Amino acid sequence: MKVIKNETDIENIYTYFEFDGYDGWDEFDNLLSILTNQMRCQVLEKLEGINSRHCILQKEEFVFKLMYHEDFGNCLCNQIKKDNAYYNQLEKISTEVIFKLCGQ
Repeated sequence: MKVIKNETDIENIYTYFEFDGYDGWDEFDNLLSILTNQMRCQVLEKLEGINSRHCILQKEEFVFKLMYHEDFGNCLCNQIKKDNAYYNQLEKISTEVIFKLCGQ
């Protein structure tokens, strides 16, 4: 399993970190559990739709989104275009999630 960085022109999802090989609807719950229980992220908002699930999280002062969408699986992203420092931090969190997931 690995994290894949994707850059896109899709409005509201400019850059996202996809959990390759861990992309199912039910796996969203496992990722959320790692983020909240092991990494101490706080849930700010949680939404579920027919084809997608979204959870806005905060780790210290850093706000990001865990998202499942049927077109690209589970990923970490942000709805607003950010700078490289932001995406470096998001990639760091994604990598830590993978590390914890593989250690289970």
